[in-house]
Amino acid sequence: MKYCSMLVLICLLTGCSSPGSPSPTAASLPTPVLIRTARPTISPYPAPTRAATITPLPTATTASTATPDPLASYTIAALRFRSYGGGEVQDAGIFSQNDTFARHSIIYPSDGLNIYGFMNIPLSKGTYPVIIAIHGYVDPAQYDTLDYTTGAADDLASSGYIIIHPNLRNFRPSDSGDALFRVGYAIDVLNLIALIRENAGKPGLFEQADAGHIGIWSHSMGGDVALKVAVISREVQAIFLYAPLSGDEQKNSQFFNFLTGSSDNQKEMLASPIDFAAISPSTYYPDITAAIQIHHGTGDSVIPVTWSEQTCQQLTKAGRDVQCYFYDGAQHTFVSRYLQQLTPRMNDFFAHYLKK
Repeated sequence: MKYCSMLVLICLLTGCSSPGSPSPTAASLPTPVLIRTARPTISPYPAPTRAATITPLPTATTASTATPDPLASYTIAALRFRSYGGGEVQDAGIFSQNDTFARHSIIYPSDGLNIYGFMNIPLSKGTYPVIIAIHGYVDPAQYDTLDYTTGAADDLASSGYIIIHPNLRNFRPSDSGDALFRVGYAIDVLNLIALIRENAGKPGLFEQADAGHIGIWSHSMGGDVALKVAVISREVQAIFLYAPLSGDEQKNSQFFNFLTGSSDNQKEMLASPIDFAAISPSTYYPDITAAIQIHHGTGDSVIPVTWSEQTCQQLTKAGRDVQCYFYDGAQHTFVSRYLQQLTPRMNDFFAHYLKK
């Protein structure tokens, strides 16, 4: 994720504290167990919390004469109420293959848009869990299908997963479409999840897919998208957040407004506190059913580590199944010595929740 590394100015906009200091709301939250790199082992997995109370999905209401909210379609409630899927995933051919998996080019429909990407399918016979890899923000003019997240996708495919890596809308060669508050990106992923479930076990790309075991790998902006999916879909069992954005959409909008200053980001800044709360995943953390694992470096000069600390605290308070790892000195994209710690934790996490 190629951002301008000007954390001081970002913090002036977002009110974030410096890495290592408590977040502004931390005093009101219980202290979770934060696993830092000094600890050599991973704590035992917490007991499942799937029986937790889930907020019912909204039901249709009678028409109102009140002025409609122009941001209503971006709220979590609206995203829960609508439908996803339909159409088919096109196999555009194999463009690379090794001894373990074949990489296919794919195209799938998402609300009338063509979303491109790639899909790594293991060559060995069998049924495999599916992991959707969600990339972070890259200047759309510089984005390429095989972007910086390809290595992680390939490593997971080699470990026995079907990996689907969509180029989200507005990232070439996918079509362009509405992505206000990053909601359009979440819709692209939710449509993909529905297509996986519709086609698993059928001849073609998804013949070996296990629709009952779906995970998400995400980095940076992809973490915002993944958190939205987490509070909307109950079809995902495990979500990996690597240096993610916040679950508070106001912070994310301020971040992108400073980063790009686009007309869309300026529109986002006109939202009211009530709108931001209705759009933010953090408002709905008690509804999450997926297990979540967070990784963030204390030296991140792009996205404040305090944002992940707060997410960890809020998920813990909500009684969710969450593990949090913070790496002393690690930057926004980890170098090899930090990856040597992150990778086995990631592999263990996905194996525990997707292969059992």
